[in-house]
Amino acid sequence: MKGTLHVGLLLPESHQLLDGAGPIDMITMLTPAFLDACHAPPSLRDKAVPMEFHYISHSLEPVSPAAGPRQLPTCTYATCPPLNLLMIPGSPPDAHFSPELIRFVQERVNEVEIVMSICTGSLILAQAGVLNGKKASTNKSAYKFATEKFPQVQWMPKGRWTVDGKFWTGSGITAGMDMMSAFLMSRYDHDLIKWLHALAEFQPKQQDDDPFVWLLDDSHNH
Repeated sequence: MKGTLHVGLLLPESHQLLDGAGPIDMITMLTPAFLDACHAPPSLRDKAVPMEFHYISHSLEPVSPAAGPRQLPTCTYATCPPLNLLMIPGSPPDAHFSPELIRFVQERVNEVEIVMSICTGSLILAQAGVLNGKKASTNKSAYKFATEKFPQVQWMPKGRWTVDGKFWTGSGITAGMDMMSAFLMSRYDHDLIKWLHALAEFQPKQQDDDPFVWLLDDSHNH
């Protein structure tokens, strides 16, 4: 990923705010402006990553998440510029998504370098048909729903996130931050990422460090 990184965050109605806000906040820490504001050491400041962020919806009207402040889109499905990274937060598992949103996902998945879903955001990818035959994670509470409704996807019951090609799919809400941390470590300077972890007082979990897998056993017993 050379030059300016174009990051797009899809804003479905009733999406979980932290699904998108956590990972976006983390990746923003790599930008020159953030590192300047935090007085990063020159050796780390030189490793900054220029970025542009695009917040995507069907219109430019504010979008209401499940909780928290309304979100302001910067572009629509039709006007969104080319992206390197597309991020998809989760909505309620039984949420209805418009044909326009699904078509946007189907078209953009082919051109972006990385697709990243958090929590039930993977259900949008599944509905778009782009996860067929691929391994993917989703929220444990939606696992039964996902396996029944989208059996063509290889849903992974355990793990904070799953990587299959360009698709990075996270499990629960906070797993999005763990997954973003792993993504950044896989592509950018490790000293910079570790410095940012310390700055944020954040200790990310590893991919196989899944303390919530018991939820699946619990759901099977009821």
